[in-house]
Amino acid sequence: MKRSFSTLVAVALVLTLLAACGPKASPTPAKETQVVEKEVTKVVKETVAVPKERTRVAFWHIFGSGPGRDVFDKIVAEFNATNPDYVVEPVFTDFWTYEQKVLAAVAAGDPPDVTMADQTRAGQRAEAKQIIALDDYIARDNFDMAAFWEYPLKDVVYKGQTWGIPFAPDTRLLFYNKAAFEEVGLDPEKPPKTWDELWDYALKLDKKDDKGNLVRVGFNPMWGNCWMLPFIYSNGAVLVDDAGKFQFTAPEVVETAAWYQKWVNHYGKENLDNFASGFGTGAQDPFISGQVAMIVQVQTYIGDLQTYAPDMKWGVTMIPYNKTPASWGAGFDLEIPYGAKNPDGAWEFIKFLTSKEIQVMFAEASGWMPSRIEAASDPALADTPGWDVVLESMKVTRSRRFVLEAPTWYNPLVTAFQEVWDGVKTPEQALAGAQAAVEKEVENYKATH
Repeated sequence: MKRSFSTLVAVALVLTLLAACGPKASPTPAKETQVVEKEVTKVVKETVAVPKERTRVAFWHIFGSGPGRDVFDKIVAEFNATNPDYVVEPVFTDFWTYEQKVLAAVAAGDPPDVTMADQTRAGQRAEAKQIIALDDYIARDNFDMAAFWEYPLKDVVYKGQTWGIPFAPDTRLLFYNKAAFEEVGLDPEKPPKTWDELWDYALKLDKKDDKGNLVRVGFNPMWGNCWMLPFIYSNGAVLVDDAGKFQFTAPEVVETAAWYQKWVNHYGKENLDNFASGFGTGAQDPFISGQVAMIVQVQTYIGDLQTYAPDMKWGVTMIPYNKTPASWGAGFDLEIPYGAKNPDGAWEFIKFLTSKEIQVMFAEASGWMPSRIEAASDPALADTPGWDVVLESMKVTRSRRFVLEAPTWYNPLVTAFQEVWDGVKTPEQALAGAQAAVEKEVENYKATH
């Protein structure tokens, strides 16, 4: 039977008194006292929790304010309240200078323990020895990498090793104004599925005033969060093949550039530029304000619509395709910088952030896409308008393939499409120039490495 601490103390006290009153030559009370003292000490050690100092884990993030910051503070607080070994110290860093500051800290030998990073360039940081591989942690904990969406997984694997854990991917979708559809006789429940339908719908949705000035633009592929990759991919193009060769002059890419040219020729570049000069953010966003009937945005735009246009009738659909359903995605992963002082604690926090419960919690509050498939499919998110379309889009979303010799290979491609849009080059000329530029970049890399 276990004795309580107070009982043992009382026994010890009585024995001590008896020893004082009894014959001084007797050794027995002293032995009994030593035994009891040892047992008292044992009980104290087993029943009194002595707090130990926890290891601090520095985490740099980009959530300055808003719902994302609010929920993230709660997530960090929950980790700190439940983890007995580590305490996370979050540090906000401005998005536009984030990468520069992280790399400077790595170079100085004083990096944070966990970072959020552009997942599409994980291979570049791995090659530069700016982050550490996570395979040992993954194997030790039987961490299931198959639980994440396919395209972010491809981004974080480089030369057979895993350098980051997907955290917040995204996907691009077509948002459309249902009231505008009804106004021109289009079925608001039947959005465009193909390039041809998108073109036909846009012409019907265009609106001009009595003087011929644009009042509403049906669609412009250069507006929103689009660039050109969603439509290049939906035309079946492969920009970088399995051998790492660039295919900027492939027929599918040239055809996409010519399709962009068709849009700018229809509206007139000067007319579009003048019209766009009145665009703003929030309630003055061109789609929310009714100036544009259809626009490409990422899934977090759903939250903007709920905030700034709660009464607006809108719909969302997959990116219209010419040859195959597709979209473009990017996003963030979680990495441990080279030289991190507490990589073990960093890994524990990464596991926490990518657990199903935390991913659902974060997505509900911020609108960010969970990287874990089962979290994205959780019933808690099913009530989000258009979420079923978001899930379908994630299945066909592709990223930008990392190429060591030309990490920013997409920049010449952006320039080429802008040259076509500005009317200074034909699609063939512009894309031939982009191909030459990226091949020169590869050549220069090989000459210096």
